[in-house]
Amino acid sequence: MASPSHPQSVAKPSATGPGDSIRMILCPRSVAVVGAGRDPETMSGKLFRNLLESFTGKLYAVNPNAKAIQGMCSYASVLDLPEQVDLAIVAVPAACVPSVVRQCVQRGIPGLVVISAGFSEIGQAAGELDLLEILRRSETRMVGPNCVGVLNTDPAIRLNGTFSPFFPLRGKVAICTQSGALGVVIPDYARRERIGLSSLVSVGNKADLGENDLLRYWENDPATNVISLYLESFQDPRALLPLARRISRHKPIVALKVGRTAAGSRAAGSHTAALASPSAATEALFRQTGIIRARSLTEWFDVTALLACQPLPSGQRVAVLTNAGGPGVLCADALEAEGLSVPELSSDLQASLRRLLRPEASVRNPIDLIGTVDAGEYRECLRRLLESDEVDSVIVIYVPRIEATSGPILEAVQETAAGCQRNKSLLGVLMETADVPTIQSDAPQVPLYRFPEAAAATLAQATHYGEWRRGIEGRVGAFTDLRVDEARQTVERAIDRLAPAGGWLTPSEALDVVSAFGIRVPRCEMVFDAEQAVAAAKRIGGPVVVKVVSLRALHKSDIGGVVLDVHGDNAVRSAFTQVTLAAPDATGALIQEFVRGGYETLVGVTHDPAFGHLIGFGLGGVLVELLDDVAFRLHPLTDHDTHEMVREIRGARILNGYRHRSAADITAIEETLLRVSALVAELHELVELDLNPLMVLEAGHGVCALDVRMRVRPTSAVECG
Repeated sequence: MASPSHPQSVAKPSATGPGDSIRMILCPRSVAVVGAGRDPETMSGKLFRNLLESFTGKLYAVNPNAKAIQGMCSYASVLDLPEQVDLAIVAVPAACVPSVVRQCVQRGIPGLVVISAGFSEIGQAAGELDLLEILRRSETRMVGPNCVGVLNTDPAIRLNGTFSPFFPLRGKVAICTQSGALGVVIPDYARRERIGLSSLVSVGNKADLGENDLLRYWENDPATNVISLYLESFQDPRALLPLARRISRHKPIVALKVGRTAAGSRAAGSHTAALASPSAATEALFRQTGIIRARSLTEWFDVTALLACQPLPSGQRVAVLTNAGGPGVLCADALEAEGLSVPELSSDLQASLRRLLRPEASVRNPIDLIGTVDAGEYRECLRRLLESDEVDSVIVIYVPRIEATSGPILEAVQETAAGCQRNKSLLGVLMETADVPTIQSDAPQVPLYRFPEAAAATLAQATHYGEWRRGIEGRVGAFTDLRVDEARQTVERAIDRLAPAGGWLTPSEALDVVSAFGIRVPRCEMVFDAEQAVAAAKRIGGPVVVKVVSLRALHKSDIGGVVLDVHGDNAVRSAFTQVTLAAPDATGALIQEFVRGGYETLVGVTHDPAFGHLIGFGLGGVLVELLDDVAFRLHPLTDHDTHEMVREIRGARILNGYRHRSAADITAIEETLLRVSALVAELHELVELDLNPLMVLEAGHGVCALDVRMRVRPTSAVECG
């Protein structure tokens, strides 16, 4: 079942709140299935059969067309039930859903799961709005429509409120999936991979409850240690930012977000807007919140499996223990590519391992035990690595050379892992085409991967998350020199002039706003003829830059609308004529102080209707879109965010000094980013902002915004997107 973004929700106050409703949905004492099927081979029949075979509470069948369902008495409607129920699961045709929901609200049922399809996923969003209007004045909350259902593995509840034929193992992983198809297969796949689940919710179209509501519930759920999300759309990314950041500090969140449509085809008035794709916004959200972004469905399961049963690595050092040299080297290469290290072991540890092994073995790291290794050698080598303080994680690789040898090796790995007091992650790679042998052991499961690269990628995700969790949370900028009122007055005057849709500030207005927030700009004057240009250049003194003033000219230098390093009256007159002829809509020119040297960078802002304001940093100038080397974060920025942004771009090394050039003033860049975030916080009318180029001078000399473009709209228009 594919699920689109949910329609705009109708505001619905509730006395109980989503957490209480989700508790009723996942931990009900009684359940009614509306539309329960008599035939256990139909979808609604399978759903009812699953509940009959699993649920420990009271179960009721509701079907006006049958007096009995699979051996149980059936009621014509929820209004006829003999007692109140906590949860109603609705599996009726879409046209019948509103009347059923109305009856559930009338009966005061707190939780609904609407399995029925036929709503916004086929373009019928109005039907979902009708459901929300029914729910609006009640305390009833709804999962769905167009979903597979919910399940809870707690032995005291054993709720399989889905039509999936599989029931997962009990565990500590909670899963939210927006894909109905995945909701069907996840329980089976999780069982095969020995991933134990606490609960699963298939949210479908997310007309009412979504991932944010579930996160708030799972945050304090003692049965859940890991949260895994499969998302096709966000319920509310702005609310998700502080929520997920808080949860990730003590519970990992793994997310696979599909739908990375680029924004390149959309018309954009600034470099920043052209570069800020939906994927960039999602990546910024995940980086700032510590959410682990899976790059594929396989990795989503792999990372979840690791976090479910292994401690977080305390560092980047990895030992590779293998019986085959080639896979060991492949693993080491993959680890290094993922930013982890495979350090050579100390001479003492090498000597300790050497005493256990045959002369042909290699003990430097990777540790190659050679093909004829036995379970005892694996056990002893692994124990010493797990007890060593030289590595933070261990990957064990086994390539069977003889049939029926994998079982003893895996048993040795599991038992050794269980017997060691450790804070290390342990992963196994079993390069065998046959099914993985069943492990007869009560030891905690060590996750197994078929190839070394998958294990390396999975370990890297867990390691980087551990680093994020141990890191500082960061602080927003606090400045005492901001002239907020002055900037606001400039913006308000511009909006009055540009109303009702808003538009671009003049260059001088944009420079004034940026300057009011403590960002240095060059001395400049707006002029309208050549003689005014000459007089302005004299007042500024020294060489100047002459720029065309044009609303349409985004890339001024491309059309000859910029002349640099202009000296003398005649040169100024000539430059004025050149730039004003370059753009048909030219209204004059800007005469600016010429700032020599430095590195051209870009700092920009764009507004996304769903995510809010994104702030970007990258190398600037005329090649900014060609290089596509910009790091984005969501507003508000912290000092930790700005530190990462400056070092994240591919061109970061250039700013540290290149070919005898002095290093750039990195501290000033970070401060500028914080000041731009402060500007966004105060000026809600801002839609787009480009400081390009933001000239970064050598260390200790600051920055200067040489060109500023700013677009604003009335606040109500910005909030509506």
